Amino acid sequence: MKLNYRKSAKLITLAITSLLIAAVSAQVYSYMYIQGSGTITTGGISWVKGTTAPAGAVVQGHTVTNLNLTVPENTFQNFTDCLRLVNNDASSHTFGLETTVTGGNASKFTTFDLAVYQLSGTRITKISVKNQQSASGLTITASQTLYVRFEVDPLTGETSGYMAFTVKLTYD
Repeated sequence: MKLNYRKSAKLITLAITSLLIAAVSAQVYSYMYIQGSGTITTGGISWVKGTTAPAGAVVQGHTVTNLNLTVPENTFQNFTDCLRLVNNDASSHTFGLETTVTGGNASKFTTFDLAVYQLSGTRITKISVKNQQSASGLTITASQTLYVRFEVDPLTGETSGYMAFTVKLTYD
């Protein structure tokens, strides 16, 4: 068998070139990376206690507990800044409120309303908790804070009684 040195030199050159290309490609890929981080945020809408929230009220996550609104007999009480609804996002949300009486006796109250206001004092909605009303299609704009007011008026002559309730807020 006769060895053709010229063809062998071309084949060896081609093999070495292929190895160099593969090595360079491997080096390029070994330097590809992603640099980033993970962050936990509390986006969406959240509750915050207002200045007239009852002393024992607790906001934990998206839940408010121990919101015990106490009123003297025969006296209308307005909890003007009971809770605040804060939009932690950079976009608007549409939300709704649904009330349910879960215990006690709603007939002991003439008025037991929940109202939502803007900082300017403009009322967005007012619903009767006593009559288990709801509201939908409400909007909170990006980074906005809304104020939740409770207006409570016991029935004239009532000296005792209570009404337990829940308010469910849903938003998109």
